[in-house]
Amino acid sequence: MTRNKLLRLFFHILFWIFIIAFFTFIYGIRSGKYFEMFEILLGTLPLDMLYTYFLIYFLIPELLLKKSYLWFILTFILSFTIVVIIEWTINYFILYPAIYSDYESWKDTISYFSGSGLMIYVSLGFVILLASAIKLSRHWLQSQQDKAELEIQNRKSELALLRSQVNPHFLFNTLNNIDTLIRKDPDQASDSVVKLSEIMRYFIYEATTDKVPLQKEIDYLRNFIELQRIRNKDPEFIRFQVSGSLGGMEIAPMLFIPFVENAYKHGSKGKRIPAITVDLRIQPREIRFEVVNFIEKHHEQVKDDSKGIGLTNVIRRLDLIYPEQYSLSIDEEEEQYKIVLEINPL
Repeated sequence: MTRNKLLRLFFHILFWIFIIAFFTFIYGIRSGKYFEMFEILLGTLPLDMLYTYFLIYFLIPELLLKKSYLWFILTFILSFTIVVIIEWTINYFILYPAIYSDYESWKDTISYFSGSGLMIYVSLGFVILLASAIKLSRHWLQSQQDKAELEIQNRKSELALLRSQVNPHFLFNTLNNIDTLIRKDPDQASDSVVKLSEIMRYFIYEATTDKVPLQKEIDYLRNFIELQRIRNKDPEFIRFQVSGSLGGMEIAPMLFIPFVENAYKHGSKGKRIPAITVDLRIQPREIRFEVVNFIEKHHEQVKDDSKGIGLTNVIRRLDLIYPEQYSLSIDEEEEQYKIVLEINPL
């Protein structure tokens, strides 16, 4: 068991010790029977714990935090009522007769709305209120931390992509290719200048938001790939295909491009055609992005720190933006490198 889990277990034990001690003291003052109250509280503790963990680990995360407010209220009221009835039954028929020797003489004076009955409502209500407050406070603090970290990761990704897109190597190569095209094919040269300006405009002005239309992200990928095509004699060096209906779908910006860049940087420049395939499939509730590139057999790729950092940033952004809404597989075989990213953006 890790240190964090042990610490968490310790605080849970401490919480329940506090609950038992607190209510033993509170109800003991009223009745003067501290030990008897301790025994009663200890007898119903397993049920209190079971319901409290049901609340904070199921009802709150699965209903309340997912904004199913009506279902949360109805489920909470029903489950709370059932637990109170069970606890009252345990007290009335098991704990009270076992603990109080004079129970038969006063058992007819108590009911759900007597002091003993209200004690269950108050104690259980206090426990779940305190536990829920702790749970929601931790959730809020974690969300604030995730939000701050997401800002940092976005800035890192923006800087990494900025270095990738506007570094002198990229610009010089692209401009040199365009310069060559001016003499050979002025129309294509003009089109390439437009694509380069669209890449810069999208990256600098539009990709700074949390979400962008998926169509804009596709246009950005297509422009990047078209500029890269100029460098390859064979236009079929890379195959890029998009299938499915966009339907106004949105996506976090700059999630796909690092995988395409890595395919260009580290892929085989041999005779395999296409050397790179990029496949984007859009379904009503899922986006599937696949990039496959060939690598030289028995070829040890040169270490590239930017590759590792870029993928690390993308994975961390996915964790923060799409928690439990994505899957990423990276398979490297002897001659092929393949990534498959599936996102449920809803």
